[in-house]
Amino acid sequence: MKKTTRLTVQSPPPPPGGDTTTEPIRVGLYIRVSTDRQAEGESLEEQENELRKHCVYKGYRIHKLYVESGKSGGNINRPEYQKLLGDIQARNLDAVVVKKLDRLSRSLLDFESLMVTLQTHNVEFISLREQFDTTTAMGKAMLRIALVFAQLEREQTSERISDVMTYRASKGLYNGGVTPFGYACISKEWHPDKREKPIIEFIFKTFIDTRSTVTTTTHLNRDGIKTRKNLMWDCRRVLEILKNPVYIGSRKWKGQLFPDTHTPIISTRIFEQAQELLKSRTTPKPSCAPFQGLLICGDCLSPMTPSYSLNRTKCRYYYYRCTGQSKHGKPIKRCTIKSISFAEIETRMANAFERLGHPDHLKVIENRVIKHNQSIEAQTALLEAEIDQHKQQLTKIKDRQDQFLDSLILPNLTTVDRKRINSKLEELDIEAKQLQTVILKKEFEHHQKNNDLFNLMAIKHSISECIHLDSSDPAEYRQSLQRLIETTTVYPSRLTIQFRWMPWPWDIDI
Repeated sequence: MKKTTRLTVQSPPPPPGGDTTTEPIRVGLYIRVSTDRQAEGESLEEQENELRKHCVYKGYRIHKLYVESGKSGGNINRPEYQKLLGDIQARNLDAVVVKKLDRLSRSLLDFESLMVTLQTHNVEFISLREQFDTTTAMGKAMLRIALVFAQLEREQTSERISDVMTYRASKGLYNGGVTPFGYACISKEWHPDKREKPIIEFIFKTFIDTRSTVTTTTHLNRDGIKTRKNLMWDCRRVLEILKNPVYIGSRKWKGQLFPDTHTPIISTRIFEQAQELLKSRTTPKPSCAPFQGLLICGDCLSPMTPSYSLNRTKCRYYYYRCTGQSKHGKPIKRCTIKSISFAEIETRMANAFERLGHPDHLKVIENRVIKHNQSIEAQTALLEAEIDQHKQQLTKIKDRQDQFLDSLILPNLTTVDRKRINSKLEELDIEAKQLQTVILKKEFEHHQKNNDLFNLMAIKHSISECIHLDSSDPAEYRQSLQRLIETTTVYPSRLTIQFRWMPWPWDIDI
């Protein structure tokens, strides 16, 4: 076997004309080899020599050499790797240098974790083979690409774990998570809880007898029965229990129902009877509640949801109620609006649309759009001027690069002169790349600004569409509202409408 001699390096002299007081960059050299790679030209001696040559060329000061012999790169349980991390955290290094990325780690997830540590402690990273050098702009860009692949590996790992969890659920095996009310988790298995099981039975029996979640909740709170967190019951929590198939020995996982191995608390017949009663409870359908998901209470800023109640003649009265009224049986906020009827909000919105089309309002909107577009156009003009200026600078830099390259072919150049020219070329190359990055950012910003321009004709068309909305077809009326309006904040005497086609909210006294 051919013997390889280690390269002996002395501290390089300062560059001609340079600042002799500048401290050289302290680097840590990490080399590693496993037994199956000894014959592939990547011996410890060969790696060390190549790294030392690079440090001589760059003028780096070697702080320490970390030699890992016969260790796998599949994990970070390596003595020298841990010493390297210790020196990074102690801020004994300015940069870490390796020959190849897989010498440091073969796992992109471990590599990403190391990069976070390096960035936290302001330590740069250099890999000769992959040309990762975070002391330069291009090196940082290449590093970001590597981290994208690390993220891809993490997401693929997540998908594999999800597939395993789905398989376990299909076999009735425990996947962890919060143990449902009524059960206790013992040795990773669910068993009926002696204290909570009677409460589950009471909830199903009371609901079937009364056909009301409100009455069931009232009975629970009246009898002093508390939740697992010692809170009062609310209708939402009772409804969750009534709909949960876990109480008949099944388990829901990602929308699918799987048979489980735990003991059911209630019979399938009782559960199905409760589900039939829940389905028979008529609530406003989305098509009958055109403003569902669009209304916000102007007092407490909570969403408003469709609901109904029975009047004295047992007729249903439909309204949108503020959801900030209660939680766990206790009021969240003191809200003065509380609710608004279907008929009232539809009348107020129709009047608002009619006033929106008045010439005075149209003129205000038109003037505001024109001013907005003029402001955007002024900003894009400035961006265009900056882009042209940067491109001119880039042209000058490239011309200077060509001049230096031409001077390298002169026969009378000394070694010192060549080094100075090469150094200057590197500086110009970095400057050119930085300018190209700035130009790309400015061009992207220019494109985004152009997207912020508003089409006045399209806005007028949307206003006309609002004015002529037909509420005779509830489903079509709802779709039109969802397409035109983002939110509507309801106040006692006015509405604040945020249209999707208007960049600012529109206040109207109604």
